Amino acid sequence: MIFRSDVKYAYGSILLILLVGVISIPVMIARLEIYLQKEPVELAENLSTISVPIGSWSRARGSDGEPVADTAFGAEMIEGLGTDTYLDRTYQSGSRQIHVHVAYYTDQIDDVPHVPERCWDAAGLDQSMPATTFDLDLNFNEAILDESSFVNGATGRPYRRLERTNAIGDPMIIHLPIGEAQMTITEFQTNPKNPRVRQVGGYFFLANGRLAPSAKDVRLLAFDPREKYAYYCKVQLTYRGTVQSGEADDAVVSEFVEIAEDILPDLIPEVMRCLPDWPTIEKSVTSAAAVSEAATENDVLNEMKSRSYDGRVPKS
Repeated sequence: MIFRSDVKYAYGSILLILLVGVISIPVMIARLEIYLQKEPVELAENLSTISVPIGSWSRARGSDGEPVADTAFGAEMIEGLGTDTYLDRTYQSGSRQIHVHVAYYTDQIDDVPHVPERCWDAAGLDQSMPATTFDLDLNFNEAILDESSFVNGATGRPYRRLERTNAIGDPMIIHLPIGEAQMTITEFQTNPKNPRVRQVGGYFFLANGRLAPSAKDVRLLAFDPREKYAYYCKVQLTYRGTVQSGEADDAVVSEFVEIAEDILPDLIPEVMRCLPDWPTIEKSVTSAAAVSEAATENDVLNEMKSRSYDGRVPKS
C-alpha cells in the first residue's frame, strides 16, 4: 500500500509528538517533584514488639486460663490480606476482651484495604449498622507540641510527641499522627437464631504521619503525588457483645466506643513507635532536595565560568 505524501507527513508528525512526549513528560514530572511511583519505607520496629500489657489491657486468656498467643496466618490468609507484616492479638481487661489487628502496607497503595463491612458481609454475616464515622475522645495526657521538628508537609500542622522507650529500653520520641481522632465503626449479627448477639468492628488508618478514618481517605493520603515515600497501616478493633433485655439496640456499639477510647491512647503510641517516623522522612527528603538544588546551581555556575574562559561569553 502506498500512502500519499500528506498522509506520511501527518503520520510522521504524530510519531514525533509521541516521541517528544515520551522523553519530555518524565523529565517534567521529575523537575516538578511529582512522584507517581512511591518508594517503600521499612518499619522502625517489628509490630510484634507492641507492648503487653498496654494500659489496663493485658493479653487475653483462653478458657483453659492460659494466655492466648498472637495469631499466625497461613499462606492463603496472608495472600488475601495483602501483606505479611501484621499483628493479630487479643487483649483483656476484666471480663471484656478486644481483638486488635494491625496490618502494614508500603509500595502497594493502590490496593483496596480489607475492612469489616466488606469482609464480614462476604462471610455471610448480617449487617445491623452501616459503616459510620465516629468521633473519639482520646486523651494523650503527656503529649506536647514538638517545636523542634518540621511541621507536617501536607497540612502545615505541628506534630505532637511523647517520650517513651523502645523495645530494648532506650529513650525515644514518638510523634503522634496528624488528624482528627475518628474511626469507622460497623456492626453485624453473628447468630441468626439470636439477633441480640453482635460483632462490632472499628478501624482507622495511619498513613504518612496522618490519621484517616476510611479506606477512601487513606488512598488520598497515601497517594499524594508530592510525597516520594508512602505507607499506610490499618488498625482494627473487633468486639463481641450481646444486647441485653431493655437496652437500646446500639448498646454493644456504645460499649465498643467506650473500650476503644480506653485502649487507643495507649495502643496508638505503641503502633507509632513501630511505624516509620514521618517527620524524620520529611526532613531527609527536604535536605536531599536542598543538596540537589545546590548542586544544580553549582553546575550552572561552573558551566558559565568555563564558557567565559574559552571566549564564548564576553568577560566583564
